[in-house]
Amino acid sequence: MTVILIYLLIALDVPKWFIKTVDKWRLNFLWRGRKELQGRHCPMAWQRVTRPFQLGGLGVHDLQTMAWTLRMRWLWLQKT
Repeated sequence: MTVILIYLLIALDVPKWFIKTVDKWRLNFLWRGRKELQGRHCPMAWQRVTRPFQLGGLGVHDLQTMAWTLRMRWLWLQKT
């Protein structure tokens, strides 16, 4: 699911509510495999999950940061 979103984030400026909703789906799937999840079922905070492996995280991409960097890269490629 993340790969498809990254492909879309290259060219589209999606609203923050969309990214938060997708992050909620990814969190729910990661911890319980369900659509809904309460906080007590999460063994690790989402901010820690999105850290790289070297910093103790699981290496899951933070979509908000990824969207910003992909848009900046797209602008840089257009300039050069």
